[in-house]
Amino acid sequence: MERRLEKIDCCQICQGADIKDFISVIDHNYSGDVFNISECVSCGYRFTNPRPIESTIGNYYKSENYISHNSTKKGLINKIYHLVRNYQFKIKESSIEKTKITPGKKVLDVGCGTGNFVNHLNLHGWNAEGVETDEKAREIAQLSNIKVYKNISLVDSEKYDVITMWHVLEHVYNLNDYMQKLRSLLKKDGLLVIGVPNSNSYDANIYKENWYAYDAPIHVSHFRKSNMKLLAEKNKFKHTKTQKLFFDAFYISMLSSKKSSKSILLGFLIGLISNAKAKKDGEYSSLIYYLFK
Repeated sequence: MERRLEKIDCCQICQGADIKDFISVIDHNYSGDVFNISECVSCGYRFTNPRPIESTIGNYYKSENYISHNSTKKGLINKIYHLVRNYQFKIKESSIEKTKITPGKKVLDVGCGTGNFVNHLNLHGWNAEGVETDEKAREIAQLSNIKVYKNISLVDSEKYDVITMWHVLEHVYNLNDYMQKLRSLLKKDGLLVIGVPNSNSYDANIYKENWYAYDAPIHVSHFRKSNMKLLAEKNKFKHTKTQKLFFDAFYISMLSSKKSSKSILLGFLIGLISNAKAKKDGEYSSLIYYLFK
């Protein structure tokens, strides 16, 4: 496959031009190519650089190993993923309710994949829809008779009480434009919930270039807490709280161990240690940010 790459010369978040190399990682999912991750010296934002031009990035999603659009339950990690995912739906729904937004409200799940979270919300009294750019995943979602838009540009403005994005923002090319579009879709005082990997977690620091959640080149951003708070502030969102995605440390670490030819059991243990250390410093493997318009 021909590599068509674009180099990023300044930070998307703070616009700083002082950029340094951070780490190089291999695309184990599809191409086997090596991709560099850069870091902004000013704000610490990390990003794949150079990255595939946006019109060609779809080629890198074609692997059957891309788990979020993969419905198979073959293999231990896939089975664990699906089991944990269904349990986390309840946790995610409950966390939204704790912000005083109750069932019956209108929700948009951006990057809804095969629509499982949208379906869960609708079965529990919410009025939920989805956005999914992947055609095959969208077709599966629509089999459950849920409304799924193929692009966020097709969604009406000021329509939703809640927008959720679970492991989606790290795929987005133009962060500020996208955040402004999300803001326009929310009603007054609406809630934006963003879950992303945390590249400052213990397991990220242990696995380094083999940390599965770097997932270059399809992950073009590699956030830390300070990055997300600054991005929210620049786009006129009020950050109210940050919450852990507890189980992510386990399956990210297990996949990282598999990627680095180590045992899955070791990955489980590293996930356990990562969560234990994060109880003190808050640096969980993945974090949820609650942002109000």
